[in-house]
Amino acid sequence: MYRTLGIINVLLVITITAPFWLRYLNRYVFHSDSPAFKKLIKILRKIHKPLGVLLVLSAVAHGYLALGTLRLHSGTILWGMILITAALGGAFYRKKKAVFFIWHKRAALAVVLLVLAHILL
Repeated sequence: MYRTLGIINVLLVITITAPFWLRYLNRYVFHSDSPAFKKLIKILRKIHKPLGVLLVLSAVAHGYLALGTLRLHSGTILWGMILITAALGGAFYRKKKAVFFIWHKRAALAVVLLVLAHILL
């Protein structure tokens, strides 16, 4: 069960980060001005916050199911970074200060790198 939850968590990270990397790919590779693409980005931005909350909760469940307890390992560090990313996103949402958004994106990159390290290690 924990493997399935781990796969779901990876899919959540991909979906949550999709608005950023899809816009980046569109700007530098595809150059699409399609209404369907814009609609997809709008939908992904709308579900970004609820999926972020779901990721925080499901990551804890994944770790507990995998180890039977909560202890320090690569997943714990990853989960901590997910919490930091969520807190920075929440701070940006409430305060509307660009610095929180910049650090939210940087923390999200760290989450992606930590996911890769967690999977490979």
